[in-house]
Amino acid sequence: MRGRFFFLMIVVLFFSCEDPTTLPVSKVFNGNKLQTAYIDTFSVITSTVQLDTVLTNNSGTMLLGRYHDDQLGFVSSSTYFQLGYAGAFRPDIRSKFDSIALILPYNHTYTGDTTNAVNISVYRLTQQMQPRLLPPIVELKTSVFNNGSGFYNSSKVQYNPTPIVSASVKLTPHRDSIYIKMPQAFGANWFSLAQQDSGKLFSSVVNFVTKYFYGLHIDVDPSTNACVVGFKANKMKIRLYYRQLSGDIYKAAHTDFMMVNPGYQFNHIEYDRSGTGLAGTKVLQRVSTESTNNIGFVQTGTGLVTRLDFPSLKSFFSLNNGIVISAAYLDISPIKGSYEKNFLPPSSLNLYATDGSSIPLTNIIGGSANIAYDHEYGVNTYYRYQLFTFIFGQLKSSTGYVTPLILAPVGNQGNGVQRLYLGGRFNSQAKIKLKIYYTYVLN
Repeated sequence: MRGRFFFLMIVVLFFSCEDPTTLPVSKVFNGNKLQTAYIDTFSVITSTVQLDTVLTNNSGTMLLGRYHDDQLGFVSSSTYFQLGYAGAFRPDIRSKFDSIALILPYNHTYTGDTTNAVNISVYRLTQQMQPRLLPPIVELKTSVFNNGSGFYNSSKVQYNPTPIVSASVKLTPHRDSIYIKMPQAFGANWFSLAQQDSGKLFSSVVNFVTKYFYGLHIDVDPSTNACVVGFKANKMKIRLYYRQLSGDIYKAAHTDFMMVNPGYQFNHIEYDRSGTGLAGTKVLQRVSTESTNNIGFVQTGTGLVTRLDFPSLKSFFSLNNGIVISAAYLDISPIKGSYEKNFLPPSSLNLYATDGSSIPLTNIIGGSANIAYDHEYGVNTYYRYQLFTFIFGQLKSSTGYVTPLILAPVGNQGNGVQRLYLGGRFNSQAKIKLKIYYTYVLN
């Protein structure tokens, strides 16, 4: 008996190091009565959960725009940031101001319809930016997306309601950048102050940010229905053009005011679920996918995630004590036809352990996956998670249940508003599959 057990463990270890999809299913090892098998009929119960808030600062992305999604309603993003300069700006008194412009370089990511014009407004902040601090409560249960101090998707900073400039533009993310000419009076005032600079505003970035210019807020018209586009935060600039005397000739020159303090740049992301299956959903409320047409949802930036429960997994293996698992995979597929080019799902999604709170609490081993596209047929696109370590640990634990998981975006939530439609267990188009390969001894 002892020898049979030892041989069984060797076989199991061998299986766990190989790709189980290359092994014959239901193969009998002659003379040892060992058989491999595969099952993918475990129930995975799915529900959509709206988290409270998510950090969006220090993402490196300025998100701007607004669009409507048939299943998730309206989503919009505006951006806040501080402005400074690399070196002191002190133009000669003989230099002459020319013009000033805002330049926003695309990072080539977007969600929505880019064919509609968008009205953009630029506002001056009227208060200093202050990050939100977590309360010093040790027992406080926090999400992996808001477990630090900073600026959140719900954060706001006061600004002058009269914009510095407004402009109607086409958001064309495949091009280089947006160029918005700013008012002459605004630029001329900066230039004159810099020439005098008696208050050291243009020779000390700290003075400039804390005593004179707190920063900018950029937003779109609230009636917009177009797209949300990403811009490179570290490449944006307000460029001030002027002419400086060189000998007897005036030559063109410019200086750039760039974003400073990346941790103080954040995106304010709002959503309106009116008219959708998620209308009226409360924070951390679990909405069964059976009540949303067997569709679950994930959306970056808004805190919308999907919870996964595995009610039958532990009981199956507890009733079959002779079974030893060799591999476990979780395949999650977007619903066919739901991810056209301008509505691509997140490139990566993570699985996080949770509890009755539905708050994503910790990462799990094997809980990260990139999307693999079936470009030929469009029917075998999926995220695949290798969950052998997680499942094995859960089956060995003393609890009577498998820890629920939260499917959510990876890392900082301020870099986009991509969304995923995934199928619940009764969705015939894109059912989640938990695939487990195991070995047992024949009677």
